[in-house]
Amino acid sequence: MDGPVFDAMLKTALEEALRLDGEEAPKNAKPSVRHRRQMHRMLADPWGYVQPGGAGKRRKRPVRYLAVIAAVVLLTGTAAGIALGRGGRFQEMFNASPWAEVYGGAADTEQLLDMGGELETTVVNANGLRFEMLDAVSDGQIAMVSVRLTVLDKPNQWKVYRQGVDFADIRTVSEAGDEVYTYGWSVSSWKSEPQADLKEGQFSILFTINDPALEEGGRYEIRLKDLLGENHKPLLPGEWTLAVTLRPAKVLELHPELVLPLNGADWSLERLTVSPLAMTMDLLRLNGTWNHDWDFLDTILVRLQDGRTIKDCTMGASGSDSEICLTLEFQMPVDVPQIESVSIGGEEIPLKPEA
Repeated sequence: MDGPVFDAMLKTALEEALRLDGEEAPKNAKPSVRHRRQMHRMLADPWGYVQPGGAGKRRKRPVRYLAVIAAVVLLTGTAAGIALGRGGRFQEMFNASPWAEVYGGAADTEQLLDMGGELETTVVNANGLRFEMLDAVSDGQIAMVSVRLTVLDKPNQWKVYRQGVDFADIRTVSEAGDEVYTYGWSVSSWKSEPQADLKEGQFSILFTINDPALEEGGRYEIRLKDLLGENHKPLLPGEWTLAVTLRPAKVLELHPELVLPLNGADWSLERLTVSPLAMTMDLLRLNGTWNHDWDFLDTILVRLQDGRTIKDCTMGASGSDSEICLTLEFQMPVDVPQIESVSIGGEEIPLKPEA
């Protein structure tokens, strides 16, 4: 048996063993901050982990730990994603972002480790495609799911690269059976982002989900149908389901009932919600005629306690002539208590919970 065949068989066997172990193992208690920091140091230097206060002495590791390290090295695909799950992959992504400097001390990526979800379907391999769920986080308003897609057949790899990753249908269904809004998804490939952890024929997909029920947590399924090729015709027909269970999360909710004159109409700010990844505003038109001009979005400003201001957020809007829901996605996870206020149309709203 040659080396590549043996490696492939060993990799498959170890993946299955880890999956079964994970299913049978009891749920772990939530790790403490000290434990997480120790694990970060261990992962940064697994072969030379220095015990805190040990004056440079190396901690002895049991044989079982060395076997785990060997397994992680061998499992270049799925295990790397599992190791960085539970918010860890997103923490690395945000830590490397240039926005960290803009947000300063208000940026808090450590909290992502408390927002990580349980990946229900780690690997889906069918109809010429392999999906690996790498990480998922939810802050109660926004959920993000990181997935690595591998096109297994080489001729199709180049077809997908030329045409881009696109599906005939993408929908997200909650545990209650309700279809929720998957309002954003982005794709990068091994060629467009060579610095990313992608190989030839692999694509990184980031799904973004918006659902008021995210605050309660629960199981969500991302359902994909037919990978499209030229002329939007199915290149690889099939259906794939990716499932994740998200944690409940607390969201700051205020009811300012402040009247805002915006683009020729008076609007009542009925509800304002803030979480580490997003801010939403529910507006109700009181009078006047709205000319469907969205210029007032440029007036939205988030003020931090240290005097910094955040203006460049990712904006989204939905609603009608009489009601609008605005969504602002922060470029970094924010420590919510460090947000002093938000202003829109020149009106400043302090972020203080109601008495």
